[in-house]
Amino acid sequence: MHEEISSGVLLIDTMASGSPGLVACYLIKGEKCALVDTGYPTSANTVLAELKAIDPSAWQVDYLIPTHVHLDHAGAVGRLAEVMPNAQILVSRHGAKHLVDPTKLAQSAASLFGDDAMSLLGAPIPVPARRIQGVSDSHYLDLGAGRRLRLFPTPGHAWHHMSVFLENERLLMTGDAVGLRYEGYHIPIPATPPPGFDADQYVKTITGFIQMNPTALLLPHFGAVRKNVRAFLESNRETVGQWMSKALEVVKSGESLDRLFDLLMADIVNRTGKSRDRIPEYIAQMAMFSAKGCYAYAQSTLAG
Repeated sequence: MHEEISSGVLLIDTMASGSPGLVACYLIKGEKCALVDTGYPTSANTVLAELKAIDPSAWQVDYLIPTHVHLDHAGAVGRLAEVMPNAQILVSRHGAKHLVDPTKLAQSAASLFGDDAMSLLGAPIPVPARRIQGVSDSHYLDLGAGRRLRLFPTPGHAWHHMSVFLENERLLMTGDAVGLRYEGYHIPIPATPPPGFDADQYVKTITGFIQMNPTALLLPHFGAVRKNVRAFLESNRETVGQWMSKALEVVKSGESLDRLFDLLMADIVNRTGKSRDRIPEYIAQMAMFSAKGCYAYAQSTLAG
């Protein structure tokens, strides 16, 4: 499934693990084309099919731009690069080595998701180093037809994270620098997994987004936020602050990670107005990942 956000800007649903509405990537079409994020390794065929449906005669993109190298954003890069021999891969220079050799990336994902889930998500394949351009600081990419992208560092979710700003329309492709927002759950759920989560940087990044005053946010999880953009960002900032306060209290009192997870789930239940047994498993799973990241950051903060 794909959806036109505005003329020449399209959301592609990567159908993560065969499920709709979980992981999106974004196609930006000028005289050249860029694909921001790619989905899991097993999503490569879905993404290719959607690109061909959008334009059967010109489906190959010029740039593949994962916002970071986590599997749901960069997992399909290697497979897409194989069938798009002229596509250049732009990624944070800090994460580029994990596209060249994804061994540690796959191991880290397996430790979070488990082997059964990894069989559904797939294993990434290496990308030749010559195909990759490492990005540091702000990087501008002219796609022609009046369309220019700015790629810039947005640490917090991960130290190698970057976001992409379509300048002419002020559309911000956030990656996981902001929280998840799923259909029926229109609240930000902070994505703060280990090992790269940094609460201070996360808040600074969101504050920077607020100052940019984008017209819309294009979320990988999931879809466009067109209304009340500033309020959504401010809610993100407030929520991650509250979650970190809970994490510091739990660690100070010597309580367990499970205790923090229960507190975060209670917060989600309170803000959604839904009972805990109605919270989908994919949201509960992210809450556990986020609890692990907050717990570890609180431990390191208190250790000085």
